[in-house]
Amino acid sequence: MVKDLFNLDGKVAIVTGASRGLGQGMAIALAQAGANVVGVGQSDMTSTKAEINKVGREFFEIKADLTTTEKVDEIVRKTVEEFGRVDILVNNARTMNGQNIILM
Repeated sequence: MVKDLFNLDGKVAIVTGASRGLGQGMAIALAQAGANVVGVGQSDMTSTKAEINKVGREFFEIKADLTTTEKVDEIVRKTVEEFGRVDILVNNARTMNGQNIILM
């Protein structure tokens, strides 16, 4: 199990693009290691939340368009309001044309 490799108990991760693919996999792995996860994106993240809740961690979903930096402050503020901190940031979201989206 991932938790045997490293322990993230008490940590909080923001993962962009957490609804599917690599982002979903990273979000679940972080939860398996003990982190609570904030998923950011435009797509439904119900299955990500279910998998994270199965391992006993919390998942908080933030719907946001990440093609601009306008929502960055709000994402961080909501994360801190929900969990009190941000420890890990996974910038995984991409636009349809393959451009990286920079969260922070």
